[in-house]
Amino acid sequence: MNIVLQEVSSGDAYRISLPCVIGRGKEADLSLSDLSISHCHAVISEMNNQIWVDDLGSANGITVNDERVRERTLLREGDSLHMGRTTFIVSQSQSAGAEKKQTLILHTLPMESEQMLDHKRLKMIYDMTALLSENQEIAGIGERIFARFKDIFNHDRGYIALFQSDGSLKPVYPDSAACSVPLSRGIQDRLFQNGESLLLEDALGDPSMSGSESIVALRIRSALCAPLIYHDQIYGLIYLDRDVPGAYNKDDVEFLRSIAFILAPMIENARLWSELKVRYSSAMEDLRIAEARLINMERTAAYVRLAHAMAHEIRNPLMIIGGVVRRIVQSKTERAEDPHFQAIMMSVERIECVLKEVDSLIRIPAPQKKLGKIDILLQEEINAREKEWREKDIRPQIILNTAYLMIPLDVTLIRKAISMVFKELLFSYAHHSDLIITIGDAVNDIEIRFGQVNGDERYCEIFDSALEGRPWSLSLFLNIASKIISDHEGKLIVTSSGHSLFPIIIRLPRMRMETVNSPGIA
Repeated sequence: MNIVLQEVSSGDAYRISLPCVIGRGKEADLSLSDLSISHCHAVISEMNNQIWVDDLGSANGITVNDERVRERTLLREGDSLHMGRTTFIVSQSQSAGAEKKQTLILHTLPMESEQMLDHKRLKMIYDMTALLSENQEIAGIGERIFARFKDIFNHDRGYIALFQSDGSLKPVYPDSAACSVPLSRGIQDRLFQNGESLLLEDALGDPSMSGSESIVALRIRSALCAPLIYHDQIYGLIYLDRDVPGAYNKDDVEFLRSIAFILAPMIENARLWSELKVRYSSAMEDLRIAEARLINMERTAAYVRLAHAMAHEIRNPLMIIGGVVRRIVQSKTERAEDPHFQAIMMSVERIECVLKEVDSLIRIPAPQKKLGKIDILLQEEINAREKEWREKDIRPQIILNTAYLMIPLDVTLIRKAISMVFKELLFSYAHHSDLIITIGDAVNDIEIRFGQVNGDERYCEIFDSALEGRPWSLSLFLNIASKIISDHEGKLIVTSSGHSLFPIIIRLPRMRMETVNSPGIA
């Protein structure tokens, strides 16, 4: 028995032989271009001289006379049969207006529509190529890319995702409507198994995908996904989806793959351009810092030469003053016990010590680092000054708040820096008191605190403008210590709001800076 199915919207009529499978796939007897129709949607057959229709497990089901049917249903002449977005009127083969043709495999678009679609897609490729070739910053044109995608694919969500340095896949150019949409792990796995583009006509109906929690949570039905491949390496993917089944076909995925081939090298070039800009900016900043350091070094060298000359001029009269004062002290006269003579003697000793350090300042070499234990150095310097601590009745004590005591340092120079801090302490720290020295953690640094630290106070380096007018900012001992610590990529800092020098804080990095900045090491 032959019957005719007449499409309501277009008026096209199809004479079919029974049984006839209707669907969108090539295996169907009557193949339709309606994207909402499943590959094998329904079958019309004859039984006992009657016409019946069966749903073949389609995603959108079938409707007879506006009533959804799930079991075999009788069809009579004049009945309406609806599947997907297509509605047919059932009639006998002799009905007027029926085209005399047997089962039609594919219901194609009119030629004008095909030409329009091809032209539209070619124009999109041309526009995107021009757009990307004119812009090095692809991040700024993501919205324009997806606007063109919308004209062709009419997607609900979409994004371009790229692999990050840690191996994770991150949507970097999302469509505005998809900013918070996570990537479906099931779709990623399917795509990266073989590097081929992916077309899902009904993700929830696909046995291999329907169990994916992300597929269910996102209500993904139709999806297109194409890898971004350049020089035999996958850099990421383009993803589009809709929440209706059958929205895309093979031509769509082929077109998206063509776009991916265009985008992949341009996205990689944009990434390299961005990386180059960052490196250029970093290099310029390093150059600026190096230039500032060079200027500072030249200025410091001039200051050192001046200080050396001044020290030479001061040394001769100081030797005379010191010699006279020492003779008076050694004579054991009553004047030797006078506090004024004691103050003079202390000042003479400090000036002599300062002059000695001025001489050594110009000979401070660049640090030669190797691993050493900072607590041992501290304890050794404390022990070396045991007599001075006892005379001033200052009781130093080391407290360890970290287990990471091995750091790269130049033992000789760090020992000198600690010695300079102790010299300042012996002149400035309150006599008859405890000196708490704490070694602790400070992010990637080790921190040595001389004195009690108040967390509410602001700290700065000794040459900071906040310390202008504070006498300790001009301390030769602290400036020498700060120079040595700075050469170790560290900092010597003091409080900017206190009324005394203490506490003094030294921060030293736990690893070499050149190691931190090496490629491949985080």
